[in-house]
Amino acid sequence: MSPRMDRAEQVRQILAARGLTLYRVSQRSAEIFGRSSRFHIPHNLYHDVADPALLPNLHQMLALSHITNYRLYDWLAAFGFELDRISKLQFSIPRQRTTLLDSSVYDLHAWIPWFADRSNKGLLPPIAPLGQFLGPAAPKRAAELLALNHRRFLYCKVGEGDLHAVPPLAPGSIVRVDQGRSGELLSKGKNNSEPRLFLVEHGSGFSCSQLLALGKDRIVLHSPQRPCAQLELRLGREARILGVMDAEIRPMADLPAAQARQRPAGLPKPLTWHAPSLPTNLGDLLRSSRLRVGLSFREASSMSRWIANTLSDRLYFAAPSTLSDCETLSDPPRHIQKIVTLCILYCIDFQEFLRACGPPFDQDGREPIPDELVPRQRPSRNQGPQLAGEKQSIPESSGFLGSLTKQWEEVPFFLRHSLNELTGLKNFSLSDVFWVGGDKAPSHPLLVNATFVVVNRRVKNPAQSKTACQPPLCLLLKRDGSYLCAYCGLHQRNLVVRTYPGGRLATQQFRNGIDAEVIGQVTTILKRLL
Repeated sequence: MSPRMDRAEQVRQILAARGLTLYRVSQRSAEIFGRSSRFHIPHNLYHDVADPALLPNLHQMLALSHITNYRLYDWLAAFGFELDRISKLQFSIPRQRTTLLDSSVYDLHAWIPWFADRSNKGLLPPIAPLGQFLGPAAPKRAAELLALNHRRFLYCKVGEGDLHAVPPLAPGSIVRVDQGRSGELLSKGKNNSEPRLFLVEHGSGFSCSQLLALGKDRIVLHSPQRPCAQLELRLGREARILGVMDAEIRPMADLPAAQARQRPAGLPKPLTWHAPSLPTNLGDLLRSSRLRVGLSFREASSMSRWIANTLSDRLYFAAPSTLSDCETLSDPPRHIQKIVTLCILYCIDFQEFLRACGPPFDQDGREPIPDELVPRQRPSRNQGPQLAGEKQSIPESSGFLGSLTKQWEEVPFFLRHSLNELTGLKNFSLSDVFWVGGDKAPSHPLLVNATFVVVNRRVKNPAQSKTACQPPLCLLLKRDGSYLCAYCGLHQRNLVVRTYPGGRLATQQFRNGIDAEVIGQVTTILKRLL
């Protein structure tokens, strides 16, 4: 069957599930929105859907959603637009400025692979493969897993030019922000000298920084490593504190770059800052979002070319003139590909985009399209029977999985499509993750308060490190069966484990392949910051 017939038949089946025909839907759209409106569904829709340039626009998608009472996000997925993958491209693009990521999960009925506790007795070892505690279980709906989250955090990507964040954070890190602690700096009884990192919004965007309070309404962006980079801002007029950073997903290797690195972002200027509010129109949202991420039209257009190449669809490319025109128009672009590109480039929440479009974009349907009619497949690798020795996980369980969900309070499910990019591995799996949360005397400061590390098990030779002065962080298996995570170099067939100044452990040597062997090189660390 041709692609045209495939998609046309899929749309026909979705409409038939509601007892509708395309002729009736076309009539209804004319009655509700007007025949000359952009919301009108044409009679020749089945003929057009095979051509990406002729796919329904956002207005027509909204009309289909309104008439069928099926969710707009499901209709978008039916035509090939999976909004839950926007965050993957937002993350993959290198950023000079720190940016907020869209952490929404749009398809609440999507199947997500999940896990179950294995039957383990005794104390948890300091370091061990995560598969020793968890195994694959039946997948769960996104809505069911989101109910396990106790709170809602913000997530940002640390910009390469954020002078106040690097160090102690790494460029490209994903950092979680606790909004409930935004007032800690000014609250009584708090020691301002504590090395807490805050996310601050100001006239030029966002900054990750330690803060010094000079009074009730004045703060200083402070970096002990860069004393000349201090910047004083006035709260309420030039800045606001969004929260305290409490966790970091830290890459240990260079992430894939979508384009050549640009000039450093430099210090933010103390511009007048306005409290966030609903934009008066779509143009205002696009303009403010573009300025917040620090992109010119030419730079954004260059990034859009990378998006178009990555998605193999030229309609995702936006010329500088197109991007400029979008900020002067009140209606969204004709092609949905352009809308997705804008959300990726400017880090815009798609729901926020719809709100800026105004009525009637708030009249979409509420029910999910059945699984058999949209690309919402149940993960096949977890469909089998429950593995022996596993206990099916339930919300608020008391096992290893339950204790993790309670401790972390929220699982960032929006990152599930970005795991290969986050970890630097082509085929990330559970077997690449190791628990290090029981190591009370870590061999390096980066491992302090760490919970998990991701290990590239295909790199077993520490001499493969690209930097001669800095050995790689490796995971070693010792002869007694215990694990050690440390910076490791190879010298005269011996594995040399180096400590750091002030550390509890001394430099150690192991005979390679006899006393210890390298399991792999650490690519990512998940740790708490507080």
